[in-house]
Amino acid sequence: MTPVLLGLSLIDLALIGGVVVVLPLGLGGPWWEWAGAGVAVAVACPLEQGSAAAVALAGPWVLVASVAVGRALRAAGPLLFWSRQDLVRMLGCGYALFAACWFVLSRAGARPTGLHEPIVQLTAVHFTYIGGGALILALIAFETFPAGLSRRVGALGLVLVGGAPPVVALGFATGMAIPQVGGAVLMTVGVYCTAALQVVGAIGRRRTVAERSLLAISGLAVWVPMALAVAWAAGQHWDVPLLSVPDMVRTHGAANALGFVVCGLLASRLHPREGAAWS
Repeated sequence: MTPVLLGLSLIDLALIGGVVVVLPLGLGGPWWEWAGAGVAVAVACPLEQGSAAAVALAGPWVLVASVAVGRALRAAGPLLFWSRQDLVRMLGCGYALFAACWFVLSRAGARPTGLHEPIVQLTAVHFTYIGGGALILALIAFETFPAGLSRRVGALGLVLVGGAPPVVALGFATGMAIPQVGGAVLMTVGVYCTAALQVVGAIGRRRTVAERSLLAISGLAVWVPMALAVAWAAGQHWDVPLLSVPDMVRTHGAANALGFVVCGLLASRLHPREGAAWS
């Protein structure tokens, strides 16, 4: 993609923002660790793919994500006693580590399962924002409502957001329509469940104006962009109107990253009693 800032493309900027902002907000841990990894990512992105420097500078993110996985394992204790939050945090950290590994592949110029750029780097972007963002927001939305229909909607959203990414990845790896399109549909339904509960939560009288505004933005930002994602996945197999990858980055990507994930995580920080129990 065409560079837009200091040799960095929109995809690069989304990835850097994910490492520096989304992962520490969503998964916790010392911010300076994620910031250091983000700086290395920023330096690595403009470098020539396949160069030793590009690959080496991708390494700090893998290290920090691995430390986050270890930290989550220690906090969770024996598997038999894992809570729902423990499971979600482990899955989120695992997705962050998976994203970091795919960034290494991207910088190395690798083409795993025949995929090419920018899909390889976009895999890192998606798993970053799912692991540190969408999954955490789904957990918060679920735990906001103690019972009733909203609780069931939240449970569905949490399960789908957590489980859909491997299905989508299987579709890309195999080129099969059912997992690729079906996974996109599952992810979309999961995000819709979370977004709907965020809109309901934005009406809560106990919230400040800032909380309600951020929740409303987060809950409203995803409806059209996620539909575009389903259309793009379907367009890889059938004659369906779809946007180009650069247009998807500017529309689907920007709305989901900034509107849904960042605004949602900031709202959770302003209302910590409903946020994640880690820091």
